[in-house]
Amino acid sequence: MARKNRRHGLLPLREALHEAGGPHSSLRIIHVTGTNGKGSTVNYLRAILQAHGLRTGTFTSPHLTDHRDRIRIDDSWIEKDVFDSYLHEYMELIEKYDLGMFEIDFLIACLWFRDQKTDYAIMEAGLGGRGDSTNVTDHSELSIITTVGFDHMALLGGRISQIAFEKAGIIKENGRCLCGYIDEKPKRVITMHAYRRHAACSSVPEYRSSGRTMTFMNGTYTLNSGEYQKKNAALALRAAWMLGIDIHDEKTMHAVAGAQWKGRFETVCENPRIIIDGAHNEEGIRALCSCFGELEKPLVIVFSALADKPQGKMIRLLRNHASMLIVTYFENERSGDFESLKTDGALFDPDWKSALKTARMHAGSGTIVVTGSLYFVSVTREFLTQKTS
Repeated sequence: MARKNRRHGLLPLREALHEAGGPHSSLRIIHVTGTNGKGSTVNYLRAILQAHGLRTGTFTSPHLTDHRDRIRIDDSWIEKDVFDSYLHEYMELIEKYDLGMFEIDFLIACLWFRDQKTDYAIMEAGLGGRGDSTNVTDHSELSIITTVGFDHMALLGGRISQIAFEKAGIIKENGRCLCGYIDEKPKRVITMHAYRRHAACSSVPEYRSSGRTMTFMNGTYTLNSGEYQKKNAALALRAAWMLGIDIHDEKTMHAVAGAQWKGRFETVCENPRIIIDGAHNEEGIRALCSCFGELEKPLVIVFSALADKPQGKMIRLLRNHASMLIVTYFENERSGDFESLKTDGALFDPDWKSALKTARMHAGSGTIVVTGSLYFVSVTREFLTQKTS
């Protein structure tokens, strides 16, 4: 069943949830928004909570492998027959309120998490925060804002203060908010919003980085991921600490070391090493570039982005680090015109499978990084993992 997302505000989903018995009302929700780092932060926090014996539901988007991977408990997807049974049972309600796919997914996630008696439900906002479908609840255990940067400006606003205001919309009355490593200007907007809602707003302490390890809040943690993920891990650790978890014990350290959010600096092949990373906006590309120093050279980058992203800026950033940059194209309703991607200093191949083949030919014993749109990363990941399985 394919249904496009609606632009009809939060009331239809609120009404549908009410008629479904208010499954969201009984959940202990941790609400996460931000321009980048949401999925990784959710995954680190889930791993920590799960390691401490807490049954943890997660709702994320977009999916990477299968539509159902958006809805998980303890990192296991909702089974197809379970998803379909909820869909069938509540189809009359879905039709009554003309819910879009994202709203349907959220409804099913709430129902499943309630029925499975999760200890926590970590809900990732799809877009912005204030008007996002996940923002239909009046309570949360904790609101987390990972980063604030320029993305989705047509919907969230063209100024950083506007975007920060939209993200801050997830802060609940008399609640708690945790900010990631956010610049001072957007942080002031968030802090003021929290003050007006009588909510406590705190920040993540700094960490010290050394190779694969980081020292944070008097603990030392090893990460199996890129340098930029340390910010997300630190945010998740601080969140867990705020929830009363002992973040200095072995269970937490093992959870952080073992957490891998697929599609984010994930190695999917060897000889040559191929890393995929869904750096889908300028801020994400800058974070990815910070990891390139640790990679074997030559470094061949394969890139494709959606038309509503600052493609030129992203390509220029990658071009400054790549031994070879290949810009390619994939079919998506938001892909736009391939000609618009053309920039000096990069190769162009409209066939992404051909682009991967060229990258293999030139990488030698070096590294290939496939990056850009999360949708592009999804299709290339499926292709690459099938070829190596």
